Amino acid sequence: MQKIIAAALSPAIFPGDKERNLESAYRGLCAAKKQNVQLALFSEWFLTHCIDERSFGVAEPVPDGPTVQAVIKFAEEFAMTIAMGVEELDPERGVVYNTHFLAGPNGYIGKHRKTHLMIDEWQAHRAGSTFETFDIGTARVGISICHENMYPETSRILALKGAEILLSPFGCGGSFEPTTNEKWQNDFHMACWRARCLDNGVYMIVSGGNGAPENGRYKPYKSYGCIIDPFGEVVASIEPQPSDPEINLVVAELDPERVAARRADANYPLKKRRPEIYGTITEAY
Repeated sequence: MQKIIAAALSPAIFPGDKERNLESAYRGLCAAKKQNVQLALFSEWFLTHCIDERSFGVAEPVPDGPTVQAVIKFAEEFAMTIAMGVEELDPERGVVYNTHFLAGPNGYIGKHRKTHLMIDEWQAHRAGSTFETFDIGTARVGISICHENMYPETSRILALKGAEILLSPFGCGGSFEPTTNEKWQNDFHMACWRARCLDNGVYMIVSGGNGAPENGRYKPYKSYGCIIDPFGEVVASIEPQPSDPEINLVVAELDPERVAARRADANYPLKKRRPEIYGTITEAY
């Protein structure tokens, strides 16, 4: 891993309107480029954001769909690695997946289909069944989408496959009610994310959804966006009332020395694993 400037972006999302979401993403990327960002994470389902009966109509193949191809061009234009969420249509099976894909300066890199779905997602999506890591040149990354972080097995597999950075997009939107970073950093979501980083000696970038206006009112209080280091420390977090709610951007430099320091600990969990006694973990509940 090399030093890399990373960003969590949560610009405005318009469910089902891929063109407006592309425009929103482009504005966010312009802001990120001004801060020399090399790796940019957008939220779960960012390009489509339906998760209901509309999903089949807006879903498109990855990487060949037109909206996905537009994002691939963005990555080339900005010389940046972009991780973006979309509802993916599998033309062969005729089903839709919750997919996050990666594109870089040299084109399409790969994708991850969410493996563990919330109950209400099954009406629109089917679950993926593989975990892969991706070499983006400066680091090896893995993708763990929203609810997947409730399962320690998912991030552990990615760490064992060499991930140094976990990309954790999720789909919750903004709120009409005030919130604070203190609240964010003391709820169960943050507890899961910080534990996954400490367990596996990885950085994590988290990007939450940012809902479109409802009944003419824009949600002024934002969802999560943060960067967590391999010791479980939150090194950067989006303000609940950002100066530009249309962009909603947080940036931090990821230092490979922090990864090395965590993994050099004599009690680093991956060093002391005993797989021969873990058989129960693969049994059905």
